[in-house]
Amino acid sequence: MKIRLAFIASAAAIACAGSPSYAAGFMPDGTYDYSFKQNGNAIADSTVTVKRSGSVIAIHESQTVTQTQVGSVQLTADETVLADSYEPLTFGCTTVSSGKTSEVKFAYANGSGYFQINGERMSVPVRMLAGTTAMIVQDQSLTLSFLTLPALLGASRATSLTAVVPTASRTFLMSVDPSPQTKPAGVPAADAGVGVALPISFTVWTDPAGVVDEVDVPAQALSINLTKRS
Repeated sequence: MKIRLAFIASAAAIACAGSPSYAAGFMPDGTYDYSFKQNGNAIADSTVTVKRSGSVIAIHESQTVTQTQVGSVQLTADETVLADSYEPLTFGCTTVSSGKTSEVKFAYANGSGYFQINGERMSVPVRMLAGTTAMIVQDQSLTLSFLTLPALLGASRATSLTAVVPTASRTFLMSVDPSPQTKPAGVPAADAGVGVALPISFTVWTDPAGVVDEVDVPAQALSINLTKRS
């Protein structure tokens, strides 16, 4: 999928909006619709559901990517994170493309985790990378890859993070840089920006309640916009 590799690549390092300014917490329970546009053309749509239960937040996403070399691609993903720290517990994603189905899973607890690809558990354990103090799942074009980032940084005040990419069975080192983000037209004045500096710059814009209003990837002329909330 064309935008998948670019998003995985862009997860290598992050930068926080000026001073820095963090969201108050993770977005409230509810259903959120997002539209993906590249060069002004619609390429994907996602519906994300957020639900809290005790000490865990469950995030479900259903996505349809229409502009790919193999036609329409359907993705269904589920992630659970801790409600206080926003650190990941589990992640699973099913992809249907050209009539073929693939499934990836990730689980993490007590300082160690594992990847599972189409039912086969990978032998190499997943651990926090040296020098990092928080972890986030960043995978494919999924909206949920970006949703927890502002709240995670707000809770951890991390200067570096371990980014987990289940579909690639690997991790990245992400370094926080508190440089200011340039707010594009249409983003509400009260929104705060959390940006990725390298290797591909992108910014996640959230309102004071932690709702992600927009994600911008200027180098790809790509934007993810909140279109409906219920």
